[in-house]
Amino acid sequence: MSGILAQYGSLGETQLAIERLRAAGYHDLEVFSPIPAPGLEEALGITSSPVRRWAVVGGITGFATAVALTVLTALAYPLVTQGKPIVSLPAYFIIMFEMTILFTGLFGLVGLLYHTRKPTRRLAAEYREAFSVDRFGILVISPVDAAAAEQLVRETGPVEVEVTE
Repeated sequence: MSGILAQYGSLGETQLAIERLRAAGYHDLEVFSPIPAPGLEEALGITSSPVRRWAVVGGITGFATAVALTVLTALAYPLVTQGKPIVSLPAYFIIMFEMTILFTGLFGLVGLLYHTRKPTRRLAAEYREAFSVDRFGILVISPVDAAAAEQLVRETGPVEVEVTE
């Protein structure tokens, strides 16, 4: 990706830089952090994880699969035992619960891998080793007016700025 990569020495500087860039209309940002920082997510405007939607869909799919599996199996092979109904839901609750939990977990894992872009064979070209140690990074991805974006980034007080191709 081409853009402007800025490295910052503290979390506070990084948050202020993100807020200034977003206020100036730059919303296509990639942020690198050595620690989990909820403040960066707030500055980027990320309110909730999309993985939870995957988990809900997985839970609904698991429940529907369990109901279909148990009911259709009972109807395909009817076995009347002491006059009880062929489709007796209390007997199927355990299977429904287990399939719901299984599919929720599997769909959640797939959603997590999808949204974190994992597994990756190699790191992005913009990644710097310092982002895993003590630096924070912001990549302004392909700004329309690169000179103005670079000037704005330099005004935010980064430790280092580089233009990536």
